[in-house]
Amino acid sequence: MAGPSDQALDQLAGGYAIALRTGGAVLFTAVAVLAATKQISGWWLGAPLTALCLWSGLFTWRALRSGLTASMVLADAAVISVLALAQQHMVPAALIKDGTTWMLPLACTSVYILQIALRPWLGLPGAAVLVITYGLGTGHPADGWLLAVEAIVVAGLMAVIRGGARQADAIVAAGLATERQIRVEEARRADEREQHRQLHDTVLSTLTMVAAGSFAEPSPALTAQAARDLEVLQKLADTPVAQGGPAPLADLGPKLEMAAASIDGLDVRLQLVPATLPSPVADQLVACVGEALRNVAQHAGTGQADVTVTGGAGWVTVKITDHGRGFDPAATPASRRGIRESITGRMAAAGGRARVASRPGAGTTVTVSWPA
Repeated sequence: MAGPSDQALDQLAGGYAIALRTGGAVLFTAVAVLAATKQISGWWLGAPLTALCLWSGLFTWRALRSGLTASMVLADAAVISVLALAQQHMVPAALIKDGTTWMLPLACTSVYILQIALRPWLGLPGAAVLVITYGLGTGHPADGWLLAVEAIVVAGLMAVIRGGARQADAIVAAGLATERQIRVEEARRADEREQHRQLHDTVLSTLTMVAAGSFAEPSPALTAQAARDLEVLQKLADTPVAQGGPAPLADLGPKLEMAAASIDGLDVRLQLVPATLPSPVADQLVACVGEALRNVAQHAGTGQADVTVTGGAGWVTVKITDHGRGFDPAATPASRRGIRESITGRMAAAGGRARVASRPGAGTTVTVSWPA
């Protein structure tokens, strides 16, 4: 199967073939008329040249409509071969004897078309027929040696060009295959990281609260949170592979309201404006906001947080602010993955940005934005 380079060469060959055939027909018709002598019959000159011009028009029309096919190229060689056989009736004998006949460059155009349009196994035999008919037309078979040399040289050049083009195609194809493998691996790792974030935001968060003694006895809040965690895990198992194409836009407001309502024991004051994002991005951003609110409920020592949204169609900035005990971000142990993975890592993976500003005793502000 032809690669991209072969296809490009075939298109380029079609343009050259049209130029050679049309330009050659016009030029050599004019030269033939100017070089004619009284010994040349007007009928013998006019009929073949008229046929050449008509054939050139048909050749151009078919090449533009259907491409440069092998049958058209071989038919062109046949037409020029017939003219070459009849050249003693169209060209003065003195020009044939001196080797300055206009039939020679006309035959060269057919040789070039054969070699640039066809593979050597077909182009060279076609050129051999043309060499023989030209020699028979002049009366001296050896006169076609120049055509033979041109055919071999052009065929060799085209073989080198096409071979190099195929090597380039193979290198590009190998590079693309490697890039696809890298992207698949990156997607797999991104999926693993997202699953780790989901686990951190749900099951691990709930278990941490239980271990810290937040629920000393059976609690409806714990039951509700565990049910939500189970729903998240089921979604992880049932989520289909994402398909190509643009993602639909999602309204951020209802998603943020649900995230705020899911945090038990925290009064969240929402300041919303209409904002829409691609649905996957909206889900990731809302997950970041949810994690920030859970951190407030578990660590800030306050029962209140503010969520302020600014944005519009395709962009948004959300600030989650509390006036709790605060902390020193630089002193956070590397083993604590909540902010690093579930907020900043998640937003970076979605093409956004997250910033955390806090200090002991001064509360905390988490700002997430998309695009970055």
